[in-house]
Amino acid sequence: MDFGIVITFIVSSVILTLSPGPDILYVISQSFYKGKKTGILISLGLTTGLLLHTLLVVLGLSFLIRENEFIFFVLKLIGALYFIYLAIVVYGKRKNITDNDVYESENNNYFKKGLIMNLVNPKVSLFFIALFPNFIFHDTLNSEIQFFILGLIFWFQANFIFIGFSLFSSKIKDFLSPNNSLTNKRYLIEISVYVFFSIWILK
Repeated sequence: MDFGIVITFIVSSVILTLSPGPDILYVISQSFYKGKKTGILISLGLTTGLLLHTLLVVLGLSFLIRENEFIFFVLKLIGALYFIYLAIVVYGKRKNITDNDVYESENNNYFKKGLIMNLVNPKVSLFFIALFPNFIFHDTLNSEIQFFILGLIFWFQANFIFIGFSLFSSKIKDFLSPNNSLTNKRYLIEISVYVFFSIWILK
C-alpha cells in the first residue's frame, strides 16, 4: 500500500472541495442567512450524495453515462431545470423571506434538498471516475474497492469542510445587523446560486 498516494489524494480532495464551486457557495449562503443547523443539514445532504455517486462509479454506471452523450445531456438538462425550478420557487416566496418563521416552516427539509441537489448533477460521478483512477494506492486490492475507499475519504473531508464553513458563516452573521440590506435581499443571493448551479451543470 502506498500511503504517499493516499496522502496526495487527501490533499487534492481538500483543495478541490475548497475551490469556489456551487456546492460550497450554497452551503455558505444558506448557513449565513438561515443559521448553522440549516447549513449542517444541507452539508450532510450534499455529502451523502457523494457516497451515492461513488457507488455509481464502483458499479460502472458512470462509465456508461460518460460514453453515451445523449444520456449525459438529458441528465444535465434535468439537473439544470431542477435548479431553475428552485430559483422560481424562491422568487415566488420572496415576500415571506424577511419573515424567518414563515420561510423556515415552508423549507425545513434541508437534508433532502442538499441530497437532491447533489444527485441531479451528473458531473459529480464523471468527476470521480476521472479522479479516482489516478490514485490507485494498492497493487493487489480490487480497483472497485479502492474507488470506494477513495470515495469515503472524499466524503469525510467534504463533511469536515462543509460543516466548518457552516459554523463559520453562521458566526459571521452574529456580528451583522439582522436589518442590513444584504439580509433583506437574501432571496436574490439564493436565486443567483441556483442559476449558477444550472449554468455550471450545462457547461
